[in-house]
Amino acid sequence: MGPSSRPIVGPLVSVLVPCHNGELYLAECLESALAQSHRPIEIIFVDDGSTDGSLATARAYESRGVRVLTRANGGQSAALNTALAAVSGKYIQFLDSDDVLDPGKISAQVALLENADPAAIASGAWARFGAKISEAAFMAEPVWRNFVPVDWLVESWSGGGMMHVAAWLIPRTIVERAGPWVEPLRWAANLDAHFFTRALLASSICLFCPEAKSYYRSGHPAMSSWRSRRSLEASLSVLLETGDALLEAEASPRTRRAFADNLQRFVYSTYPESRDLVALAERRIRQLGGSNLPFAAGPTVLAVSRYCGWKAAKRLRRLAR
Repeated sequence: MGPSSRPIVGPLVSVLVPCHNGELYLAECLESALAQSHRPIEIIFVDDGSTDGSLATARAYESRGVRVLTRANGGQSAALNTALAAVSGKYIQFLDSDDVLDPGKISAQVALLENADPAAIASGAWARFGAKISEAAFMAEPVWRNFVPVDWLVESWSGGGMMHVAAWLIPRTIVERAGPWVEPLRWAANLDAHFFTRALLASSICLFCPEAKSYYRSGHPAMSSWRSRRSLEASLSVLLETGDALLEAEASPRTRRAFADNLQRFVYSTYPESRDLVALAERRIRQLGGSNLPFAAGPTVLAVSRYCGWKAAKRLRRLAR
């Protein structure tokens, strides 16, 4: 990332940082928010019952304007709803406590949205990294362009890519129209998809801003918890509810196919665990008209699947492990 440029004055932007035991990367995250060229901004940090040094780290930034709120552990949704209750900004920037913003990210998206339809939202270029930002490489995906909301969802769910949480900038009016983050879904691996699908469908258009760069940290060991029963149940609920929302906006062959493909990915990734959830997803896929999404796996499993089917191949791989 380059150095921060001269402050760009515009409407107030609220940066929301939920955190549960994120001490390791929190300082880097908050520094990137404070380094934004856009002014004014308010940074609202919510500690979600951390048991590490996250709260102490955040408190050290209060003298630099970071507002620190605390609550008992309730998950990301509860923490974000706590933050949303305290916002004053015209625009909302969501920022996970281990992710990083480029200094010009917010200013680029604000400039775009200030000259657009009031119901527009903005996406931006993002790159995945592990320990160091120097590892990040920006790789354009099909969703990296302007879309009306239904088209964006169809493209994304059909394999056209995604946007991570920090890539968006959303007017507060659209956030309010989308409604709060759903707290009972706290265990879902795809929790953010539930909120951002609603936000997209509440907007008039999604504008892609290539200059608005953000960095998505991935590869955490904690991701193994996403294979738990409660996580799989919540993740399937997200897919079903967002799919129904898409069909409500447009019931067509293409939206049914995109919905079915999304469910088929869940089936491929979940089987042979939680076979009742797999069966539920498969029933819905049949109701939608089926999915032609190809099975993806390593070369050995893929070769075995050609002879005995993908389910048998996955069972054999599980036995081998």
